Amino acid sequence: MRQITLNYVPRDAFKEFHQRVKRWALMVCHRRSGKTVACINDLVIRGVHTQKANARFAYVAPFRQQAKEIAWTYLKEATRDIIVGTPRESELRVKLPNDVWITLYGADNPDSLRGMYFDGIVLDEFGDMKPSLLGEVILPCLADRAGWLAIIGTAKGRNQFYDYKRKAVEDTTWYYQMLKASQSGIIPESELKLMREVMTEDQYEQEMECNFDAALQGTYYADILNTIDAKGQLVYEDPLYEDGQKVHVAADVGLRDSTAWWFWQPREDGIAVIDHYEASGKHVDHYLEMLHNKGYQYHHIWLPFDAKAKTLATRRSTIEQFANPYETIKDSPELVKAYPPGSRLPVRVLPKLSIQHGIDAARLVMLNSWFDMTHCETGIDALRSYQRSWSEHTKSFSDAPYHNWASNTADAFRYLALVADKSVGMSAEPELEKPQGQFAQPGVPSGLTLDGLYAERDTGWRSKIIKL
Repeated sequence: MRQITLNYVPRDAFKEFHQRVKRWALMVCHRRSGKTVACINDLVIRGVHTQKANARFAYVAPFRQQAKEIAWTYLKEATRDIIVGTPRESELRVKLPNDVWITLYGADNPDSLRGMYFDGIVLDEFGDMKPSLLGEVILPCLADRAGWLAIIGTAKGRNQFYDYKRKAVEDTTWYYQMLKASQSGIIPESELKLMREVMTEDQYEQEMECNFDAALQGTYYADILNTIDAKGQLVYEDPLYEDGQKVHVAADVGLRDSTAWWFWQPREDGIAVIDHYEASGKHVDHYLEMLHNKGYQYHHIWLPFDAKAKTLATRRSTIEQFANPYETIKDSPELVKAYPPGSRLPVRVLPKLSIQHGIDAARLVMLNSWFDMTHCETGIDALRSYQRSWSEHTKSFSDAPYHNWASNTADAFRYLALVADKSVGMSAEPELEKPQGQFAQPGVPSGLTLDGLYAERDTGWRSKIIKL
């Protein structure tokens, strides 16, 4: 039998992690602790020693490009002297001598993992991933071969990583470790002192001391969601849907990316957000089926301004495909029952507004919104995680949002905010008049009202409203 020598000397802080025998593991680690290097080598160690035939292991980062930039070099270095053949650059995959494959993936493309089996998976920076990924995709991949799972990351507020951290602390079937910079001994005290001088207290507590309760920097809506949660506007028990009242919809349609939908009904004091839906890589017929299966009567279905563009494949715009559903699904017998010839959907085009103005509008509308958490919990998770991009060059947050798993749902809520004001007290066939600032609130940090936002938007959109 060939003797294999690994090109890796573990740091003391990770030796216990490598020796664990529990199936589930979670580590909260400070920045620059070496957690990714440790986990890549853990995959190699367990891959080399596995007794399973045709074993498969995976490392998953929030984005595939991120996995390539951060972990691919580590994986090639760790397997440099034992790899069979050459690394598969296009697949981010290496083969070990015992027919074991280790592959890097991105959580931004969950379909690349569906239907596969794995004997071990590492989720790196789990807090930046879509919360449903673990239950819907990862655990089924591990089920039939009783594969193991390691979740690692840094503290970023009370997101899904925080939820699983609590579970790991309380559940003895989990291996749990927290590495704080003040305790790990990995970074010299002189460097930690320098970091304290250039970072805010909250930044240092979050990044280096693993404090989940430090104020999360750069988020757009977390503070407002905390405010309305304290007021009881995140409703966990009583359903908010009013039977017999029509439902309004706003969507961020991205047929190559995720498509997110918010459903709401107007009420005298604001809006009741009754439902949320998101899917990725689906065609229009999937969303038409979803809209039908919801069982709602729709007042307006608002689609983004760029949905007017025709696609090369269909020669029809996204708006036309939704507005005239029969032409879209006529080859699907089951859907034809739902959308017979001549059926129409009340599709409208959203006004065109800058991203920042849309975010300001969303903050105003959110203050007067009630959310049905039975159907909106994943949507609220996304809104909490929506944040500004961080510039390493300027060491500050930019005005542009950071694009991650939360972006599409947050974009859809921006669209909701642009038209929700008009839905309050709306008649069956409303005029598209200028909003009257129903959601204007004294003391809102931006000091804005919807009237003011609409006054500053691109002019001329009323004449471009398409009624199909």
